[in-house]
Amino acid sequence: MTEVVQELMTPHEAARWFRRSPSWLRRQARLLRVGEPGAQPLYHVRVCRAYLLGLINGLDGEALDRVQKDALAAACGLAARESS
Repeated sequence: MTEVVQELMTPHEAARWFRRSPSWLRRQARLLRVGEPGAQPLYHVRVCRAYLLGLINGLDGEALDRVQKDALAAACGLAARESS
């Protein structure tokens, strides 16, 4: 099993992963963030992958947040929460 910290990226690594600039990443308001709104996005490989796939599939708002949180939960070995 890959350690969660091994899948963390710096902002510049994440920008290269998305094939975009760091400024493009900073403008992505729906990237999962640690802490309060406006905090540093969580540049985790699985979370970023879920974000990108969500965008491709036309997700936005809470649905886009949910897929990122589910990806992080899976990376940590936790089962995704059941929808209410």
